[in-house]
Amino acid sequence: MPQEKSADLQKQIDDIDLKLYNLLIHRTELVERQLDNTIENSLGKEAAAIKNLLKLHRGNFPRYVIAKIWREILSASACLKEKPKLSVLETDSCTGLINIVQEHLGSYAEYVTRGSFGQVMNVVTNHEAQFGIIPCDNHEMNLKPWWSGFSSTADGLKIIAKLPFLRRKENPIKEQDIYVVAQVHPTPSGDDISLLGIEVNNDVSVSTIIETLENSGLSHAKIRLSAKVDDENKSYLVEVDGFLKPNDEKLKPARKTFNNINIVGSYARSIEL
Repeated sequence: MPQEKSADLQKQIDDIDLKLYNLLIHRTELVERQLDNTIENSLGKEAAAIKNLLKLHRGNFPRYVIAKIWREILSASACLKEKPKLSVLETDSCTGLINIVQEHLGSYAEYVTRGSFGQVMNVVTNHEAQFGIIPCDNHEMNLKPWWSGFSSTADGLKIIAKLPFLRRKENPIKEQDIYVVAQVHPTPSGDDISLLGIEVNNDVSVSTIIETLENSGLSHAKIRLSAKVDDENKSYLVEVDGFLKPNDEKLKPARKTFNNINIVGSYARSIEL
């Protein structure tokens, strides 16, 4: 390549770098103005933004890196008004959750660790942290239906995200799934999964639960966890497709069939790259 052409290309690259920086600063100024007008959980909107960008992607730049760049921009933007604080479960059988969360929410957040599920949730309900971080499946934690205390009310605990959101196909090590818990409403991303807490008599089979949900229009029902309530009742944590609201018509048949059903939370479906 001629020296002159190489220098010209480098100048164009340098000009683009400066434009990218200036655009990022301008974007930050707009976000700050937006934050003055609204306070809400934006994880669903952020997930939708990344998915939309990936639909438009072209060229040889890695899709995973594109998603990571925007994940960093979005998480940093969410911290402009207030540095987030997270309460993280950490026990001998449950370690490394902070590393997974940092991949999604960034390293700027402040983290406090607690040794039990109850302690993690107390930090959130006492407003000492905005988010609680728990594993999706932990033997000690799942000896009782912890999800039965979650609700879709304004001040109720609810799951608003499942991490990791970005998953690499070639990753040889399966990453641990974790839930993000908060006292804010989930926001839809356009491609979501909802979690239901379902309590039934012990003699009600899993197949009956799945069939009831599917017949109600709640597709791809999947049992995530189960735990004993008492000698006569059992509770299940169940995934279904879609973003459900408390008054959703699809829940009416299930409410007539099950002893109890509550919306535990909703979150954006993960991306595999």
